[in-house]
Amino acid sequence: MSGKDQNYIIEKDEGKNSAPEAVIQQPGEVIVPEVADGLVEKIAEEIYGLKVITCKQLHGYDDKNYHIRVSPPSSNAHLLSINPEGYVLKIVNTIDTKRPDILYAQIEFMKHLQKRGIATQEPVPTVKGEQVAFCQFPPLSGVGDVKTHAVFVRTFLPGQIPYDVTLTRDLCYKLGHFQASVTKALEDFSHSFYDTFDCLWSFNNIPKLKEFVHVITDVRNRRLVDDVIDHFTTVVLPRRSEIRAGFIHGDLNDQNILVERKTDVMPNDPDEYVICGVLDFTEVACTHPLYDLGILVAHFMLGAKTFDPLEVGGHILAGYRSVLDLPELELSLLRVTVAVRLVQSLVLGAYNYSLYPDNEYLLTTARQAGWHVLHALWDTPADGLYQMWANIQESYQRRSSVRTTKPNINDDQENPGKCMDSRSFKDLKI
Repeated sequence: MSGKDQNYIIEKDEGKNSAPEAVIQQPGEVIVPEVADGLVEKIAEEIYGLKVITCKQLHGYDDKNYHIRVSPPSSNAHLLSINPEGYVLKIVNTIDTKRPDILYAQIEFMKHLQKRGIATQEPVPTVKGEQVAFCQFPPLSGVGDVKTHAVFVRTFLPGQIPYDVTLTRDLCYKLGHFQASVTKALEDFSHSFYDTFDCLWSFNNIPKLKEFVHVITDVRNRRLVDDVIDHFTTVVLPRRSEIRAGFIHGDLNDQNILVERKTDVMPNDPDEYVICGVLDFTEVACTHPLYDLGILVAHFMLGAKTFDPLEVGGHILAGYRSVLDLPELELSLLRVTVAVRLVQSLVLGAYNYSLYPDNEYLLTTARQAGWHVLHALWDTPADGLYQMWANIQESYQRRSSVRTTKPNINDDQENPGKCMDSRSFKDLKI
């Protein structure tokens, strides 16, 4: 390569957090990489020894992600075989580049899930055996500073995202079961990086959303946003010491979970999809499992096209409670936790779209009828919503009493459909 091209590679693999304090994106701060044509292919070949055949950009929020397929053989002695499904090359935003320990922590997180039987991607080393590389990226306009971004490659995990399939009640049950399985698998996970890690998407930073709500210009929507933020800030955050603490995935949405169609069922069978993997570990945190549950319910409410989105929580809870119990306090805080996740996604999506108007992915929540779902959720009295969810869970309990076989939900369960007695849902006014 030419002398000019040589400048884009920085040879270092520090594995040390150069910014141990919490780093949070500030209003107006641009952190998304600018990537010139052909640079992905150069990085893949010269740093990872992978000859790219095809390169397709994937959706991304703060990072740039590319699905690459490569031709064997590889010049990477640390890569024993070529993954037939290809790889994902990620170019990391400027904030996470400043704290590279997050990337190593994510690898440990993935390995931990894999040991517990949950499929994730595999990291791919560079030709020098490093797991993270650092590259310089000049501005596309030719004006401005050259920026350094961390780069890594992971195997591409096959499957479909739930966003692309018809969401059913049965799949919601499986999602709840899966989310509880992840929570359970993380009970003995630890990593020192997360002792100080913080990011804008942390639920502990919900009050900071006030700095970004100016992008919501609709008066009715803005009033709702303020109400939900205030409610979460005054009701949930003061009670953090009373709810379970633990590690969470932090972004279990309909584009970070993988499903696959079973081959032994009839077409259109509502039981035809099983969960086969999980992606994206950028928002992993040591906080409260309640937040993961709220995130899951919020995002899958958006995907309910053939039944009432408000029912989603009941089906997810039924699946969740087939694996783990849910303390009554956490249940009482779930409604506002779901609502604040929708607010978070709508506000930050609109704000980042104002910075990156070419990235339509940032408006996914709004275009999935996010405002409609949020209004419907917040306008529904808490006791009515919880009673609906209780009735749904009781329906699983009745079904389980007449089952002759266990539901096929990744792994067997001793008590499918276990749910909280409906009396526990009464008088929940929070």
